[in-house]
Amino acid sequence: MNKRQMPIIVRNNYMLWIALIFLCAYGAMMVFSATSYQCSMSKDYNYDSFALVKRQAMFMAAGFIAILVLQFVDYRLLKHFAVLLYLSGIASILLLKTPLGVSANGATRWVNIPGVGQFQVSEWVKICVIIFLAYLIDRNRNHLNSPKLAFYLWVAGGIPTVLLFFISRDLSSSAVVLGICFIMSFISTKTEKLHIAVFLAAALVVAMYVWSIWSNMPTAEELSEMSFRVGRIAAWLDPERYAASQGHQTLQGLYAIGRGGVFGKGLGGSIQKLGQIPEVENDMIFSVICEELGIIGAIVLIYLFGYLIYQIARVMVSAPDLFGGMLSLGVFAHLTLQAIFNICVNLAILPNTGIPLPFISYGGTAVFCLLAGEMAIVFSIEHRIGEEPRKKHFR
Repeated sequence: MNKRQMPIIVRNNYMLWIALIFLCAYGAMMVFSATSYQCSMSKDYNYDSFALVKRQAMFMAAGFIAILVLQFVDYRLLKHFAVLLYLSGIASILLLKTPLGVSANGATRWVNIPGVGQFQVSEWVKICVIIFLAYLIDRNRNHLNSPKLAFYLWVAGGIPTVLLFFISRDLSSSAVVLGICFIMSFISTKTEKLHIAVFLAAALVVAMYVWSIWSNMPTAEELSEMSFRVGRIAAWLDPERYAASQGHQTLQGLYAIGRGGVFGKGLGGSIQKLGQIPEVENDMIFSVICEELGIIGAIVLIYLFGYLIYQIARVMVSAPDLFGGMLSLGVFAHLTLQAIFNICVNLAILPNTGIPLPFISYGGTAVFCLLAGEMAIVFSIEHRIGEEPRKKHFR
């Protein structure tokens, strides 16, 4: 029996399915735990404790249905639409400057589409950047040892990064897009020394900027007059000094993590989520996981992420062509970076940048784009492994 004749559950990587389903189920469970009380006490949600988790489940279900359908669509068709998709990502960022843009917490991240609802622009931009960079790498496969190609990739990734930072004020998404671009160019091109030099130079600039803030820490009154991003870094460096303002979220998240201990207080047993931690269902949901399920629950979550990323890596190295390998690499880089950034923010290792935890944090746009966009592409690539003789695309 050849691959085409096998049942779908055998033909596809069923372990990839299992990892994804368990991760989404974990996320739905924690969204319910984090939001049930506030929903049950709010007229906006009709006092329905299941209000937000039902919305999240609807987007998850739509995403899984999209995967089941789109896995049969050849991912190589994306080559013909790569430029158009990239331009659509740029255009979606520019829409944030129109009256359709919606601002919250110092950033403009959503576009309000009449009759549809709010759409988080950065999630669409990440998909478009991954596809366009994979297209550029595949088209220039004979010039992978040229520094010019790395420069072109940086420009292609740098444009949406800069626009997101200055128009959206979304530092976290800007950093993720830039990280995706850097990883894809580092893996695909033979310019390791150039990448290392640029990385060290960027790290030095960031370190000097943080040191300049640390050496002249503002008072609580001065902080309120400074830019939102400077305030986030200052609050990260000394959260107790700004406990009444921008350090509040960081401190409350750390209290939740410390309170959970090894085994946690039990599902639903978080106290910090009851109005103490802002954005508890989004950026800070990892803190609630630690408080309710303890270190054990956090390790289980990290294992699920690691296993899903491992399965994506298997698809990446087995892809039938360079384009498929680069698409899988982009998804791999995105999920890895965003999960690490979110967990580090909750642990106060990085400044609070408002970045959600993939598949776990509440957000319809985010989870649908991850499933129907990025994961659907991965399943499409996996579906075609073995159709033609494999070539080695990675060093």
